[in-house]
Amino acid sequence: MKGTKEEKEGLKFLRWPWNVVIYILLFAALRIFAVPVILLLMGMQRKNNPHGVEEGYCLTRTRKKLTWCLWAVILLVLAAGLGVMFYVGLGQDRTYWETKDYVTLAVSGGGAVFLLALGIGLGYVGVRDAFFPEKGTLARSIRNQLPFPDGAPPVGELFAMVDDDLKENGVWFGEAGIGKEWVLGDEANRIDRIRGIFTVDKIRRNSTQTGSRTTRILELVLIDNRWHKSVTDFKDPQDLRDAAEYLALRVPDAVRGVNDQYGDFLGKNDVERDNFEREFLQKQNRRASEQALKKAGSDGAQEMILEAADGTATSRVTLSLVEEHLQRCLSGEEPFFVLTPTRPAEAGDQAFRALHCYAQEENAGTEQVMLAAEPVSDAGNGTLFRVLVADRWEAKKILEGWLKRQAPDVTGWQLAMRTGESQNERTDFRQRPRARLSLVLKSGAAENHMTFTGEDVQVAADGLADGAYQLVDLTLPQGYLWIRATAGDQTDGRCTVEATWPDGAVLRFYSTKMSPREAASWLTGYPDGAYQPGGKGWKDCTKQMMKRDKK
Repeated sequence: MKGTKEEKEGLKFLRWPWNVVIYILLFAALRIFAVPVILLLMGMQRKNNPHGVEEGYCLTRTRKKLTWCLWAVILLVLAAGLGVMFYVGLGQDRTYWETKDYVTLAVSGGGAVFLLALGIGLGYVGVRDAFFPEKGTLARSIRNQLPFPDGAPPVGELFAMVDDDLKENGVWFGEAGIGKEWVLGDEANRIDRIRGIFTVDKIRRNSTQTGSRTTRILELVLIDNRWHKSVTDFKDPQDLRDAAEYLALRVPDAVRGVNDQYGDFLGKNDVERDNFEREFLQKQNRRASEQALKKAGSDGAQEMILEAADGTATSRVTLSLVEEHLQRCLSGEEPFFVLTPTRPAEAGDQAFRALHCYAQEENAGTEQVMLAAEPVSDAGNGTLFRVLVADRWEAKKILEGWLKRQAPDVTGWQLAMRTGESQNERTDFRQRPRARLSLVLKSGAAENHMTFTGEDVQVAADGLADGAYQLVDLTLPQGYLWIRATAGDQTDGRCTVEATWPDGAVLRFYSTKMSPREAASWLTGYPDGAYQPGGKGWKDCTKQMMKRDKK
């Protein structure tokens, strides 16, 4: 940081408002000849307090606008001189005037009006920013970047946000200070809002009667996510380049450019701006996730192994690598990949040892994948998995959390069973029976539904409890899980409930009797794994079912 010892010690030199009082007294005594002296004193003050550490960086930056009042006075004096010339010219006899005399009259009149307007404008802005900073350009630039500009705090608190950041983290490049959250130039910019960083370094040539004059323009142009342009002037080209490079390190995904290229960036239409903002945030989130993963790895935290469908595996897992495999699954180029942490990921009382990601071949073109969370209790023996069919964005969010050792919230995920292949083969959940909800009304009429929701199952369960349905048969969409509830008769009012449940690699069939209300609860709780058949009161009828299937 380019701070000085005097800044840290708080050296005082012509602090506000005494410096203004001195400037006014000098101008009252010396008139126009006081301007060089005043400028000299301002230079000495800037040397002793180069970045306004005494009264605050922002407040000092607004006080500098007071110099505009001096230039305004100079312009008004020149305007008065041209006005006098114009007035005198109007009173002269124009009988023998030449063309140049009329040109002189027009130039003096037009110049007087122009300088008068410019002087009034500079004087107004200078007085406003110096004496009413809450209405100044700098305060507005800070206020407009807050989440709720209308509810912004007073100007003192606004300036304090920037001042505190620069005092603790500020690095100065000429007149521009870059902190952790803010950039202070002619305006203030929040670093997290910056989308474009452009440097302007060009020569402007002006032709005059005595020759040509050249002026070097040095500007740092920043464009934020509101597509607002802020420009800060520099005196040293090296400071300009250093400021741009340092800021680019803070916002690596911002667009870089030189000279007039910022015009093309500002010229994007609404659709292009929305696309750019979406891509920018995606890059930013990916970078933050990868940094978090690197930090977790350096802290000795959980690592991850990615195994592809061809058997290749790597422990150098990054978010970009996972996104690449996810894209390959979505496009059908890769059937599946598996993410296995070195330690199980826990969520409440559940722990998962791996997360499988499968391509949805039957939904080609819909950008859907199937995620299967493998519980620790599985150990390769065919215990139920938790399965969710998700779109690209939901799958990406879950995978990002998994890389950060965050087990997914499996509430609402369906149950699926390992199909019993060898240990060297991966579980495939794509080949499974289609979902079906079959209903038999009390009148004997039957209904079959191949598409249904949880609400439909709830209605069927209520109908069974109320006696409207004679039978409810439910085959779940995620695996070989099935439950059927048959209403009782006059001799036994209890319902007969049959259901399947895996035992290792074997799918077992169970049967029991229960009240209609209990059967209704089983119909709604069984799909989520809230109820598991096979306990007390259940009869294992697997052998009978297998014999019946063989027949």
